[in-house]
Amino acid sequence: MSYKVPVGLSNKHLHLSAADLEKLFGKGYELTPVKDLKQPGQFAADEKVDIVGPKGTLKGVRVLGPVRPETQVEISKTDARVIGID
Repeated sequence: MSYKVPVGLSNKHLHLSAADLEKLFGKGYELTPVKDLKQPGQFAADEKVDIVGPKGTLKGVRVLGPVRPETQVEISKTDARVIGID
């Protein structure tokens, strides 16, 4: 028996909760899909945000959709060091 498991790589992106999406973009805002991802139902959104840390900023980090129960930021260890997060 064999299974297919979709795999996709992205060095930095984030998933937003509905509450955080509203805080960042306004009440009733919906993400704008621009590209479907390998995982069914997942997409890269047109929206981007800046991630600010104690020592720097990652500009234009892509938001992935759909919204999630909790906000989750995914960055590389190198990017974490650059912005001062260990």
